[in-house]
Amino acid sequence: MNPWHEKIALKTNQPLKIIVSDEENGFPTHWHQEIEIVYVLGGNMQIGINKEIYSLHPGDLLFISSCELHYYYPNPLGCHKIILQLGKSVFDEYADHVFGHKFAHPLLRARDKTGELGDVSRKLEQTIQAILGEWEAGTVGHELAIKARMNDLAATIVRDLPLEAVPLQERTKRLEQLDRLDKVLKHIEREYASDIPLQRAADIAGFSPTYFSRFFKEATGSSFVDYVNTFRANIAMQLLAGDEHSVTEIAYQAGFNSIETFNRVFKRVNGEPPTRFRSKHSK
Repeated sequence: MNPWHEKIALKTNQPLKIIVSDEENGFPTHWHQEIEIVYVLGGNMQIGINKEIYSLHPGDLLFISSCELHYYYPNPLGCHKIILQLGKSVFDEYADHVFGHKFAHPLLRARDKTGELGDVSRKLEQTIQAILGEWEAGTVGHELAIKARMNDLAATIVRDLPLEAVPLQERTKRLEQLDRLDKVLKHIEREYASDIPLQRAADIAGFSPTYFSRFFKEATGSSFVDYVNTFRANIAMQLLAGDEHSVTEIAYQAGFNSIETFNRVFKRVNGEPPTRFRSKHSK
């Protein structure tokens, strides 16, 4: 588990998770029932939703629909952001409408403040800033204030954000595929330090290797081998920042069986060789 995802703080009794962090160590492909909203306060970050990659800058808002595959790219420079995860009960009688649709325009850019969506973006930004202020202050009554702002946020999403319908049959099929994929991703998370052959992953998903390769690429935007190596590189990045073992030892701990492959993948994922990364970020 990446460090900043361990900093989830549930300071309200509401179906709302608030994550605030300056770090961005990346997070592998995952999905959940909740809607996720990312608001960048400072720095830059990249998030993938299905096959689309979004580059976020200060003031940008990204909306991730329910049950959509998404993944966070690491940024050694960090990124100050707030992440909100909203459950179905936030929307009361509008829940089926919102969760049966997906966001037509997932990214609202800070620089695009003109037109109807610009007004919506400003309204959402003010509401999220108010939630953040109450969350940070933690004063008496802050839970009531957060609940009120949460209702404002839900109302703006229902009233003003363009949504696209997802047919029930398509959603049901999608959930079945995600369940299969989830089993594979959890296996990778547990066994990354060991050999993970394609055949084993295909068996877990209940597919032939050929079909699984196509299924995995369509679902994650990455080949199975690239995904596993990227996951391992992210593990190595965390170890390099706080572990006293040598780079070679860390490469093997992360599951690589070739230093050449490790160096190549690490540089592709993090933009710099592991030795340079360690010199900058070791504690």
